Amino acid sequence: MHSKLLVVSIALIVAAQACCCCTILGGSQPPYTITPSDEAVTRLEERIKSTEPDADGTFSVTVTEEEMTSLMVQWLDEMEEPPPISQPQVHFRNGRIEFYMIIHFSDAFESPGMIAFTVDAQDDKVVFAVEEMAVGPIPLPQSFSEVMTDLLNESFEEVFSGEDAGAVVTDVRIGDKEMTVFGQATRE
Repeated sequence: MHSKLLVVSIALIVAAQACCCCTILGGSQPPYTITPSDEAVTRLEERIKSTEPDADGTFSVTVTEEEMTSLMVQWLDEMEEPPPISQPQVHFRNGRIEFYMIIHFSDAFESPGMIAFTVDAQDDKVVFAVEEMAVGPIPLPQSFSEVMTDLLNESFEEVFSGEDAGAVVTDVRIGDKEMTVFGQATRE
């Protein structure tokens, strides 16, 4: 009788753990951990400020995973109403950006999440294409990727368009652990 009670108790504990934490269920995990830092953001800001266009107005800026992850952490910290995510990790690999996070559905339920997308420059505009999305161990249907693609493109265009931009992005290359953005100055 005690052994049956013990087996039932263990089964209930495992079920509760699976429902509350999702750690047993697994999900998309970053390939390695990136530690964000204020110094990484400062390095990126200084590099951007010191970037001078060539004689023909072209320029390039390279961003590392540590810098982009640190920038994401800083942006989330500064938001008045941040999205319900934590532990952002930005990885540049496989020719795309892979954004990993912990999604908080409630105080008792959280799950790992991942969005993988490509970035390209077309007709002087930055264009995103979401290739893959997952929450926990479940990949989301293509319709979610299409909605997220539209949202990213609209948001980016709102923030980084207009005559005040001073430059247009002409190419984006994603390499191993870094992304290089190429551009053309539009004013002097």
